[in-house]
Amino acid sequence: MDSFSLSARQSLLEFGAQASRLAWDAKKRGEPVGWMSTKFPAEIPAALGLVTCCPESQAAALASAGQGGPLCQAADGLGFCADLCSYSRIGLALAAGCQQEGPRIPLPDFLLCCNNICCNMLQWYQNLARTLHIPLFLLDIPYTAQDEPDGELIEYLRRQFYSLTRQLAAFAGRPWREEDFRRACRGALASARAWQEVGRLLEDPLCPWDGMELFDYMPVLVSRRCEAETAGLLEELGRQLAALPPSPAPARARLMLEGTPCWPHLRQILEPLRRAGIQITADTITPSLGFFYRDLEGMLRAYCGTINGSTLTKGLESRRQLCRQRGVDGILIHLNRGCRPWSGVLPQLGRDLSGEGWAVVSFDGDQADPGGFAQAPYATRVQGLLEMLEERKEAQP
Repeated sequence: MDSFSLSARQSLLEFGAQASRLAWDAKKRGEPVGWMSTKFPAEIPAALGLVTCCPESQAAALASAGQGGPLCQAADGLGFCADLCSYSRIGLALAAGCQQEGPRIPLPDFLLCCNNICCNMLQWYQNLARTLHIPLFLLDIPYTAQDEPDGELIEYLRRQFYSLTRQLAAFAGRPWREEDFRRACRGALASARAWQEVGRLLEDPLCPWDGMELFDYMPVLVSRRCEAETAGLLEELGRQLAALPPSPAPARARLMLEGTPCWPHLRQILEPLRRAGIQITADTITPSLGFFYRDLEGMLRAYCGTINGSTLTKGLESRRQLCRQRGVDGILIHLNRGCRPWSGVLPQLGRDLSGEGWAVVSFDGDQADPGGFAQAPYATRVQGLLEMLEERKEAQP
């Protein structure tokens, strides 16, 4: 992110970078450190004062730094299929000690997994548990064909919650206190509220910054959302962004990026858009981190509503609303080879959204393996998107 420099931005980036240092410090003190999947309820380990790292965030950071290719190749050498999720391949390579460069996270003493993102997550963490000989604490959220989870599913999750918290507290040797849990929930909700306010600034047609810049702060929301300092830093970021001078004129077009960013080639993807005066003002991932709830049932319902855990009907409606709120003219879809559960529904979503008037194009890539992207086909798709945007502009009365 280089379009602006703010003290709050730097503070947030430094705050996010502290997560690995906190984990290493906990290791030195002899405390257990866990690896936690992205959409596991962070409120649970936070209530017990447990330190966790997210290997998916680590994989994205390493892929952005050019380490995705070597680590994916290392996973190939360990016998893992190249068709697996590239985040999981990198995570398995990290667990096997294959990392040669870049910042590191310590190996876990326990695992927190929630399969509300994809089925591959469970197999990944089961493999880690077997090879590292450490316990796996699982919250099983089955996919439902209904737009909203029914009472039977919520009761199933509630029983799991109480069982899991008892087991995790026993493992950590720390008592489970409801007040600590409520405090963690209050922190998570304050962070979510501040995060949504930052995202809402992108609704302004003269917003001077690009929505892709929000991705820099996602690791903070994943691993440190329950801390009071997180909300304060996000609130300050929102105040400083709101005080920026507006752009002299609206962008030529406003896009939504659908799918996980193609981290190894992000600059190559964004540069032709920025040269054309196109601004990304929406994406599917960052709004998903700003969810609210009132009680335990609400929290369980919120963790059911992940991108891959939603029906096609609900997914279409959420994207439609986001495009309207952010003033989107077109949609750039990343058909992510490293995330088939997500990418599988995107062609149909693209057709539906195109039929409602948005210019839609897709490109092939991978979230962490650099071999999944080719520049020439992507340039052709961008040119096609520009032509569609111009045609729609000329057709407007």
